[in-house]
Amino acid sequence: MQVYFPHDSIREEQNKLLADSLSAIEQKKHLLAHAPSGLGKTSATMSPAISYALAENKTVFFLTPKISQHEIAVQLVNDINKKFGLDILGIDMVGKRYMCSHPFLRDADDNAFYELCKRLRKKEACEFYANTCGFTSEQRTRARLYLTQLKKEYKGAWHHINLKERCESFECSNGAGLCSYEAALQIAKKANVVIADYFHIFNPKIRQIVMQRLNKELCDSIVIVDEAHNLPERLRKLMSATLSTKIIANAEKEAQKLNAKLEELKTIKIALKEIAKKRISDGKNDALINRKEFELAMHNCDLLELSIKLNELASEYLEMFPYGRSAMLRISSFLEKWLMQDDSFIRIIRRESNGKKILLQLKALDSSIISRPIFDEVHASILMSGTLLPQKMYADLLGLEEERTMMREYKSPFPEENKLTLVVPSSTTKYCERSFNEYKKIAGIIIRCIDEIPGNVAVFFPSFEVLNAVNSFLSAEIKRPIFLQRERMNTKERFALLNEFRKNSEKGAVLLAVAAGSFAEGIDYIGRQLIGAIIVGIPLREMDLEQECLIEYYERKFGAGWHYAYINPAITHAVQAAGRVIRDRNDKGVIVFLDKRYLWRNFSKCFPKDIKRIISNEPEKYIAEFWKKHGAASS
Repeated sequence: MQVYFPHDSIREEQNKLLADSLSAIEQKKHLLAHAPSGLGKTSATMSPAISYALAENKTVFFLTPKISQHEIAVQLVNDINKKFGLDILGIDMVGKRYMCSHPFLRDADDNAFYELCKRLRKKEACEFYANTCGFTSEQRTRARLYLTQLKKEYKGAWHHINLKERCESFECSNGAGLCSYEAALQIAKKANVVIADYFHIFNPKIRQIVMQRLNKELCDSIVIVDEAHNLPERLRKLMSATLSTKIIANAEKEAQKLNAKLEELKTIKIALKEIAKKRISDGKNDALINRKEFELAMHNCDLLELSIKLNELASEYLEMFPYGRSAMLRISSFLEKWLMQDDSFIRIIRRESNGKKILLQLKALDSSIISRPIFDEVHASILMSGTLLPQKMYADLLGLEEERTMMREYKSPFPEENKLTLVVPSSTTKYCERSFNEYKKIAGIIIRCIDEIPGNVAVFFPSFEVLNAVNSFLSAEIKRPIFLQRERMNTKERFALLNEFRKNSEKGAVLLAVAAGSFAEGIDYIGRQLIGAIIVGIPLREMDLEQECLIEYYERKFGAGWHYAYINPAITHAVQAAGRVIRDRNDKGVIVFLDKRYLWRNFSKCFPKDIKRIISNEPEKYIAEFWKKHGAASS
């Protein structure tokens, strides 16, 4: 079978990944691929998948955790078409909200958007939908003409923004354009490649709608999951839910605006307070409860009926106040999830803000509840990431059938001499050893390292608490601009901070941020935008009640509770943060892991094999020598 590879040449490790991908697809298997940055994962996996799909009438689903990662896949489809003279059809699917052109809905909250969209269609009040699908026979006739015209123009794969702009430019009689989401679904029926978000396949409700609308089956699908190390936690969060006294108070205000009597909300609030008083002991903030405790405290109120009632009232509220969000809708969703029965869920009552706020939490422990049925059904799958180790852990967490699973680890394509990786064991952020003197020592090491790095440096901390403590010693000593990540920064604030940091790449600046955060994962710092990273401590999760239960559950199920729930995720976050430095084979940079625990067997064995580390309590000497060798002005 001919493999349609878009580039003129292929590197050795990339060729291995391509061959393994093709083998997995032909044998109907799952490939777990630990493939470092720069290897060319997208080309090496999509090319054989597309080639097989064309020959065997399958569909390729390329799934990513972020919209920004779609562009490279869109480009690859077009590159293959151009090189081989093919007519591969690809569609870029993102959430309906991001494709919506309706001025009434654009600024609506996530939950509110979908409810409002549904109501507008139900009332036949969305002109964009009318132009694309039609409410009347006359509208449907016109819609078919518009879509026929669009399909004639649509070649290869378009980025969703380009499709949205073209749909908006249609000159329809009612003054609106086409609904780009509905147009995308129509085009996708004949698509060979669907580029989408995780949740288009892994959210059961969304998958059912999408697959039905696309007229496609999982058994005829080849699923490629990018940045797959994110998937288990993403799926657990998808199944989890939280209810709080604050949400209830907001729901009561919404009900008042509708002149609706909802005594059940008062009952929920009283129930939460009673359970908290009864179950949370002195000196504690939370406690485990069972499903029945909440239902008994609700005096056996029919929670499903209440969920439906709240959903209907939320729809009315959002019609009156479309630019807000609905707390009633959140409670409705929570109650629906609460009724699930499975020992892989825990239920927690929690007190916050000195007891003023009470939360009832449903926490999922097992991501395979969602993922296993999907992986069992698909024709084949490829799960890839630069931090997909240990691979058995991901196979276990996602419920991959052992006989169908291939595990492969690939080498970094970047020259080893372009990267200096150091471990400094003279300090630690271990909780029992944290102190004024320890923070001061850590700050001193950071300053010595930064002084020898001729450009932008990011310092990643395990928590905001440690970040702020160490920063109190740094701010007066560092003579460069310091950019500080704050808790609860919104997207706009994060983008502005990142932009300013990048602008300082010539003179050099310092970014202080948390590992396992938005500045440490999923962001590319190009060239000299980042030439040094210092990972302070180990980004271990807080040892709260949920974490304890997760460790216990994984120990019970896999015999590896501490590693699966605690140690391995922390090292993954640390390696992800370190991976921001070298993004291209011409990049040069320094990475410092600053904690004695990185030498402990439990932690050190989790590192990828290709990360060669030098152990030293005088990192500045090695850093100075590195930049002397490579030239301070090079990148």
